[in-house]
Amino acid sequence: MKDKSDGLHRFVLKVPGIIEKVIAAILLVGIIYGCVRLALQVLSFSPVDYVEYIEELLVTAFNIVIVIEFIRMLVKHSMNTIIEVLIFAIARGLVVGHEEPVQELISILAIAILLFCRKFFFHDFDFKEEE
Repeated sequence: MKDKSDGLHRFVLKVPGIIEKVIAAILLVGIIYGCVRLALQVLSFSPVDYVEYIEELLVTAFNIVIVIEFIRMLVKHSMNTIIEVLIFAIARGLVVGHEEPVQELISILAIAILLFCRKFFFHDFDFKEEE
C-alpha cells in the first residue's frame, strides 16, 4: 500500500510542473504569432500617423518581451526570472504609458529597489534553475 501512496505523491508533485510547461508552450505559440504580426506590421507601408505607429510597435514589442520573460519564469522557477518579469512590466509602463510624473517616479524607484534586491540579497543559487 505504501508504494501506491508514494507513486501518487510523486505524481501529485509533478502535475503542477507539467501544467506550467503546457501553459508555457501555449504562450510560446502566441508569442510566435505576435512576432509574425509585429514583423508584418513593420513591413506594411500603409500611411499612418507616425507617433501612433511607433507607440503601437513599442506596446506590441514590450508585451512580447514580458510574455517571453513570463514563460522563462514558468519554466525556470528562479528568483532572478521573477525579478526580470517585474522589471520589464514596470519598464513597459514607463516607456509606453502616459503616467503622471509621480507615478513615473514611483515606477523608477520600484525598479531601483528590485535591482538593489537582486544585487545585494540574492545568492548564487537564486540565479540557477530550481529542479
